[in-house]
Amino acid sequence: MSIKTECKRLAFLAALLLIEALMPALLFAAPSAIVYPDTLSLPSRRYAMQPFMRPARKTVGLALSGGGANCIAQIGVLKALEEEGIPVDFIAGTSMGAVIGGLYSCGYTPDELEDIAISLPWQSILSLKDTYPRSSIFLEQQKIRDRASIAIRFNKLKLVVPKLLNSSQTLTGALDLLVLNSLYHPQQQFNSLPVNFRAVATDLVTGKRITLTSGSLSEAMLASSTIPILFEPIKRDGYELVDGGLVANLPVDELDAFNASCKIAVDTHGGMYAKIEEIDSPWKAADQAMTILTGLQYPAQLAKADIVITPDLSAHKATDFSDFKTLIENGYQKGKVLTGTIKRAIQSVEKKGTPLHHFRKTITITGDEEVRAEYAEVVSRIMHNGSSLEQTLQKLLETDLFSRIYAHLDKHGKKVDIHLDPLPRIKQIIISGGPETSMTDSERQACFKPVTSSIYTNSAGTRALEELIRLYRRKGFSLVTLETCTMSENALHIKLSTGRADDIAMRQDKPTTSLVPITREIKMSTKKALQLADAEESVDNLYGTGAFSSVAIASEQTSSDNERTKTILQFSLNNKPSSVLRLGVRYDETENAQFLVDYRNENVGGTTGSIGGWIKAGKKNSMATFEYTMPRIGSTHFTLFSKLFFDQREFETRDLHFSKDFSGFSSETGSSYGIQRYGITSSFGTRIRKNGLFVFDVTLQNAQSYPDSDNTEIFRTDNLNMLSFGMQFTLDSRNNSLIPTEGRYTNLRYAVTPPILDANETYWQVSGTHEENIPLSSSATVQLSGMFGLSSSSMPLSEKFYLGGQGNLYSRRFIGLKQNDLIGNNMAAAGIQFRYTPPFEILFPASFLLHYSIGNAWERRDQISFARLIQGIGAGLMWDTPIGPARFTVSKAFAFLPYADSNETSSLRFSDTILYFSLGHDF
Repeated sequence: MSIKTECKRLAFLAALLLIEALMPALLFAAPSAIVYPDTLSLPSRRYAMQPFMRPARKTVGLALSGGGANCIAQIGVLKALEEEGIPVDFIAGTSMGAVIGGLYSCGYTPDELEDIAISLPWQSILSLKDTYPRSSIFLEQQKIRDRASIAIRFNKLKLVVPKLLNSSQTLTGALDLLVLNSLYHPQQQFNSLPVNFRAVATDLVTGKRITLTSGSLSEAMLASSTIPILFEPIKRDGYELVDGGLVANLPVDELDAFNASCKIAVDTHGGMYAKIEEIDSPWKAADQAMTILTGLQYPAQLAKADIVITPDLSAHKATDFSDFKTLIENGYQKGKVLTGTIKRAIQSVEKKGTPLHHFRKTITITGDEEVRAEYAEVVSRIMHNGSSLEQTLQKLLETDLFSRIYAHLDKHGKKVDIHLDPLPRIKQIIISGGPETSMTDSERQACFKPVTSSIYTNSAGTRALEELIRLYRRKGFSLVTLETCTMSENALHIKLSTGRADDIAMRQDKPTTSLVPITREIKMSTKKALQLADAEESVDNLYGTGAFSSVAIASEQTSSDNERTKTILQFSLNNKPSSVLRLGVRYDETENAQFLVDYRNENVGGTTGSIGGWIKAGKKNSMATFEYTMPRIGSTHFTLFSKLFFDQREFETRDLHFSKDFSGFSSETGSSYGIQRYGITSSFGTRIRKNGLFVFDVTLQNAQSYPDSDNTEIFRTDNLNMLSFGMQFTLDSRNNSLIPTEGRYTNLRYAVTPPILDANETYWQVSGTHEENIPLSSSATVQLSGMFGLSSSSMPLSEKFYLGGQGNLYSRRFIGLKQNDLIGNNMAAAGIQFRYTPPFEILFPASFLLHYSIGNAWERRDQISFARLIQGIGAGLMWDTPIGPARFTVSKAFAFLPYADSNETSSLRFSDTILYFSLGHDF
């Protein structure tokens, strides 16, 4: 290389270095430059009428602790933050804090969270019994479950030891439906929600801390709040997930993953029980153990927080799910105290700005003259008070009235032109899409009243759009979303989605149940907009089949580069072992001790049908039954039931007929009888909703009745082979068969036995029963009941009507009389029962009962006389014990009887006082 060439190369490099050194000065000396205000780079994921700039500030992260019921105070903290305009960008939650944080992240307001907390069925959620909603299961299943105290499941004859006390289905269903009906649905990742969210859980097998950031939001909340032993672990990604409080009850360190500038910890774990007497349940023992464990974590986590909010919870325990108003108020007050500190903590650091007093200022506002006039006063006031260009732009942006703001700065010409793009005037709202005929246009237009024909803010626009979607949510349309929102010539054009799911998918942990019984229970369709009530009914139906330990539903979003986003409703089903052994025990004053053993397969061939048998043994009665039940045949509403049965019982009856001289009741012992029946019965019919049916049945049986004493004057005994035909309507929506607080029971039956086999004449019988349970309050219920029966004149003893006692399989309830005191071919009775459940327990949850009964039984229809009705009154206590209800009742029967020498006057006559006691379910 020549020296001349080398000199040229060095000169060129020197020129480049000089230009690079002088570039900042050249740029600063440029005749004009564009200046923007400091804006928040964090993207907004809420609905907006159009994209807009947001003023810069520090990001806010919230760590919500566990603490059971005490966590409800976090709702008050959120309410205080919202009132003061303090945004929340990120939430990390554990246990109940994850539930509240997750619901807030997907769009629920603090006021809505308060309503949710108050309305949730906490008693059912925290119950140690894994109970089904009785009104949502088939009648045949109701009968099986009503009579047993213990259920033990088997898998291929191997005992399945329960790992939990509650499958948490009530909480699972509640969270699933709340998330499904939320304003915003996560797009797989939780960072797609308005508030970026993550939940902390624990792997029960390894003890590893698991942070959930994607998938089903309701499942993440449930996993974080699942208490070991009490609830079933959540199976996810190969983990057995339980309460995150075991590893991080206050997950402040999770906020580091968000790069949150201001980390706020809300500590609601509360205090410990001070006395051993206070720890009187497994739930409280688990809470005490969790409190001890989590206390070791707190110092390190609290040290990571910039601000700690600790509501006053000294007067409240984590297991006390009551007085939520006070808890929320405590959280609100503590949050209010610290809002000023939080506001100062999240302010952006002000930079040295460009002074405005040396520049000639002009303002450019886009839009028509009317729009410019509306904003001129606000802008001029801020311009007048502004000391620097950057500060003025920031103040203008903080008004939230503009979508874009910037300035042209001409330093040489000493000019600055501030450019403002205000939100356009809205004079017309045009809404398309959405479910057809779901609501009137005036209802939808009302959502936009605050932003129509007036100045409005970006936040107000967001609230209007959210209120529109919230309106659809209140109508039960869970999948309606905002697809597009555009402005054109002062008209806001909004396009809504159809609210339909693109597909409905099922996922089972084991391929045990076939697809037909699953799909038949789902009441949703991809051809119409999803309604929340249909989703809830589908979950209840699937869980009510008894084939699954838990049923979950979630909305999943899928998308690809070439296709639009699709919405899939995903059912997650965990199958139960189908073989189950049920045991029951009962004692009462009439039949003494009785025992029940019931073994069956409750999901034969994956059809949810049942086959098996049960045996009852007692001193005075015994029963054996082998039965097959198909609640629904295939996808139809037809039902089939068949059974082989043997039933034998002994009973005593008193002579309660009126004495010939009308002097009163006869309290002398009547006669002792035995009844034995065996045979086969089959019925076929159709279901009427879930808990009703109408069937025709055929019964071939041998019925024998025989006296156990020499007195056979009252009733004739028989040994007959009979073929009977009947039809029956039954509806049972009660929430409990023995101690219902709501629902009704109706049974109407007609049966006829033609004169074939051993029947010398036609026997017929018609009967009806109705029970109505009317809740007066959460603790008081009135039950009204009535029954009647008519028969042919020569019915066998085994087929007659029996009245007396507290009511069981053999004798209908009549308080004041002993079991089987009234026997006849015809009967009529009515009753009133008042039940009150006090807020305290008497060893077990208890209820006070008052009874009144009136009625009688007659051999012949020409004997029916309402003037001679017997009446009964009683009072008692009922306890809800682990093996079934325990009842103790004191009662007395009475009647108004005419004197022997007068047809007009009458006298009140009482029978002996009767005491009833029973323990266990009736079977």
